[in-house]
Parts: sequence; C-alpha cells; structure tokens
Amino acid sequence: MGNCKYCGKSAGFLRKQHKECAERHDRAMEAIRSACVDAALRGTGLAELEGRIRETAASADIEMSEYELTEALEMGWCDALEEAVDDRILSIEEKRCLNRYRAQFHLVEVRLDIHGQHFQLFKMMNLLRSLTEDEVLPRFDLGAVREQFGRLPFNMMKSESLVWVFPNVRYFKQVTRREFRGSSMGASVRVAKGVYIRPGSFRGESVESSAMEYQDAGTFGITTKHIYFTGSEKSFRVRLEKIVSFDPYKDSLRIMRDTASAKPEAFTMGVFEVWFCVNVIDAIMGMDDAVLRKGDGPTIEDIMEEDPDGDAAGMFAAGASL
Repeated sequence: MGNCKYCGKSAGFLRKQHKECAERHDRAMEAIRSACVDAALRGTGLAELEGRIRETAASADIEMSEYELTEALEMGWCDALEEAVDDRILSIEEKRCLNRYRAQFHLVEVRLDIHGQHFQLFKMMNLLRSLTEDEVLPRFDLGAVREQFGRLPFNMMKSESLVWVFPNVRYFKQVTRREFRGSSMGASVRVAKGVYIRPGSFRGESVESSAMEYQDAGTFGITTKHIYFTGSEKSFRVRLEKIVSFDPYKDSLRIMRDTASAKPEAFTMGVFEVWFCVNVIDAIMGMDDAVLRKGDGPTIEDIMEEDPDGDAAGMFAAGASL
C-alpha cells in the first residue's frame, strides 16, 4: 500500500497522492505565487508576506523549510519580473517595487539567475530604460566581465566602451555553392553484338544554392561603436554605421554589411535577447554622443539600485563633461 505524499495517509495500492490533496496543494502553491507576485510588483502585503506564505502552506499540509521559503520568494520575484516586462517596458514603479522586495528578503543575483537568468533580464531592462528614457549610458563593470570570461574578450578601441556581452553565441554565414548538373539525351541503339551507340547529346548547366552555414561559436558583444564576435576560429568587429540592416528572427539576429560582396550573417540568441540587441543598438545610434563615462561614471548596477525619484541620473547624461 502507498501513502499520499501530501497528507501521509493511505492512498491505495502503489498510489502516491489523493486527488483532493493534490488539488489542495496546487491551489496553495498558486496562492503563494500570486501573493509573492503582488508583493514584488505592487508592494502588496510585503511586510506580512513570509507569515502569509507559511500559513497558506500549513493549510494544505505543505512543509515549508527555510530553504523552500526562500525559493518561493525567489520564484515570486522572477514571475513578477516576467509580468513586468511582458510589455517590453520596465516602469519606474515596477523597478522600485522589485528592488524593495529583493532587499526585504535579501535575494541575491546568483540565486535569481538559477531560475532562468532573471537577474540578467532585470539588468538588461534597466540598461535599456537608461538609454531610451534618460539618455544615460552606464559604465559597464569590466570586473564582472573578467570574472565571467577570465579577460575582456575583445580588443576594443580606446574611443569606445562596452555596452553588453553575450556568451555562447553561434555564428552563421550565408554560403553559396555551385555544382554542375546535366543529363544525356537520346537512347542507346544496338548496331552489333555488344556494340551500342548513343546518337543524342549531353546537356548540363551550373546550379547555385545558398544556405546559412555554421561558422563558429563564441562571445558576441556590443560597444558604443561596433559589434564584436570572438570564437575559436573566427574573430571580427563590424562598425555599427557599416551595417545596412539588423533583422530580428525568432532564434537569431541577422545582419547585412555595407559592402558589395556582403552575405547575410546571423548570431543565435533567444527571442528576448534579439529584441534587446536591436533596441540597444538603435538607442546608441540615436544618441548624439555615445561615449560612456570613465572612472566615476555610474555602472549598470548603480542605475539599477538608484532611487528613481532622485536626480542622480541627470548627473550622468551622455556627453556630459567630467
């Protein structure tokens, strides 16, 4: 006989749960998720949230350890962020509420990224808002890049600064191949034993075919002047002004260079990453002075943490003098 994994009582031969217990468990977990999202996105019941989670769990005979409580709070923040950016906009109020929730429960970046790189998503949305709404170009934390890659993967020009880096990107390029296809015309005619002639002729033509073919895998970066790619076999940079088009696809960002012999090139990314790249590049290209501040300029982390009601952002407008 098996016992229900929720209430512990007998659940029949080899069964692991009662239907009613499973439904009660699911309702409780959804209530916990909803409470966390409301608290993270709208500040609803933030101070009482931990107690509410424990009460809801207890009502459904769910054991809630400290680790499981923290995990529920983390998942709530991640779900709230997804809801917030569903319209591709992170408002000041949403940012403020998400930061308060994160501070209230001491949620850390590494743990939030375990659930699907959500902290990176939060950072990307803050960067994009800073560029498009405030025209502020935050200073990229090169220390964080070195921690991830060991060293800065690109040999950038002194007049440019790093905006964003994507690891594990595959690079494709359109390749054209030619082959000769043909066929003989006419039928063989027997003129003697074992002797045949073919009165027809042979005709053929050159046929071209094009396809996007894998070239390499590596790191893709955006700076204030170029896009960079560095892999094990291929490394290059392309000036933003020399790119005719950025075409977003479901699984890749495709570009066409401004040269007579240019062929389409593609970098594999997720749907959101492709959207982010196009919008960041558009914002950089649209700014009068896309030069990141050095030294004491704000980092992306500073932009994320700053008080939206303060005037700190105005001190770091693009092109402002030191």
